[in-house]
Amino acid sequence: MPKMIVVSEPVPAKTPLQIATWSPTKYNGRFTAMTAGYLTVINNCLALTRDSYEVSTKDNSLLLVLADTSFSWDTAQEVLLFEGKPYKIGDTLYLVGAAFTYSNANITDQIKVNWIECGLNKGWLGG
Repeated sequence: MPKMIVVSEPVPAKTPLQIATWSPTKYNGRFTAMTAGYLTVINNCLALTRDSYEVSTKDNSLLLVLADTSFSWDTAQEVLLFEGKPYKIGDTLYLVGAAFTYSNANITDQIKVNWIECGLNKGWLGG
């Protein structure tokens, strides 16, 4: 049986938290894939991680990239308001979108965040 690492507290974000965004156009098409993950912070960047019981790493996490008009972030409470629902760090988030790998995707030049600082090479384009 694999050893589980339990994370007792969600990782707090430093201000300002980096949230990757993009500006979809009518030419980007419609995304039909679905993912679920736990909202987390990696290197002060908002991300989705696969498991709530593992330490978040680049191997089990995706940079969360949201359409720039699809969300808001409450810095004081550390709450993501997405599609009218509040999400705290550690909450499960289900969203439609598309997975991509930096720098192999043709969308990565449209994403507004410093990828090197985040330390993630995979992402989820949603919103």
